[in-house]
Amino acid sequence: MNSPRTDAIEHFVAKWQRREPEMAQAEVFCPPALRQRYRAWGALLHELREAAFELSDARVAEVKGQWWAEELLGLAEGRSRHPVTAPLREVTAPWQALVHALLALPQHDARPGDTPAALARLAPLAAAIAATEAGVFDARPAPQDADAVAVHLLLFRLPEGLASDDQAGLPMRLLARHGLSAAEVAAGQGDALLRDWAAELLAASPPADTHDSQFRRLRTGFDRARLARLAKGRGFDPPGPFATLLRAWRLARRP
Repeated sequence: MNSPRTDAIEHFVAKWQRREPEMAQAEVFCPPALRQRYRAWGALLHELREAAFELSDARVAEVKGQWWAEELLGLAEGRSRHPVTAPLREVTAPWQALVHALLALPQHDARPGDTPAALARLAPLAAAIAATEAGVFDARPAPQDADAVAVHLLLFRLPEGLASDDQAGLPMRLLARHGLSAAEVAAGQGDALLRDWAAELLAASPPADTHDSQFRRLRTGFDRARLARLAKGRGFDPPGPFATLLRAWRLARRP
């Protein structure tokens, strides 16, 4: 029989996996000893991404961000209040650096000029996430881990983030190239622009097999597949279940 704590985390894991169904399929390839961390870390990243980027009310976003900052500082001392952090209490990771990066995230109205600027804006947060993730999974950190996380954060601003103040971080150069306003893109008139955006993000994404962490290999491989589809005008959804399962098997089996 599941404990109330276990039942509680299932809600947040399901919430994460609805957004990232590929990671639900790939869970079967996660070593049993790491599966609890796999689920907790994925759900935690989803909650942090939502708090940082996806809340329309600025005051609510600020309060929720502060709450998560306190929760992560508690993890640094082996304490937790939230179901998704409970399995990570024993993890040695740079939680405090992640807190600083989250609180220092620039405001949403800072529009980047081009794709390198969009990625650079997220670089401190991406580096902190990558370093913490390496601690969670006892992996060897590498610079390309942060690059992959930055691409991931921008990819998952789509499509809902197009209606936000910064139109999901779309660079000004792309808007100018396609002769579109931000409002026109948000209204669904930017298919060609989004294809170009996806192609640029795909070019900035490192190969999935360069990551030591299985979690990051899987997520980067899935992100690259989504971006390749979007660059070809095939929409935001991931590839079908069979293609995803085969991709997960190939990515997970790397030693």
